[in-house]
Amino acid sequence: MLKTVILTSLGALVLSGCAGQTTDPRKGGLLSYNPKAYDQRLQERRNYLASVEDDTAAQRKKNRNLKYQKSKLK
Repeated sequence: MLKTVILTSLGALVLSGCAGQTTDPRKGGLLSYNPKAYDQRLQERRNYLASVEDDTAAQRKKNRNLKYQKSKLK
């Protein structure tokens, strides 16, 4: 009986030490699944994508303006 209690306590301690070490769903595993961290990571990636798309649009506009200026100089 005491052996079972000790093993159960030790197992719980080991499992709790593994949980929550990372918010990366690819590295977390089943015990450290954290939906809030996953949603936050997803939102950060969406924000980064929006930033890159905005920058791309600005660079394309700049490119069009430069081509227009070049055509006027010819």
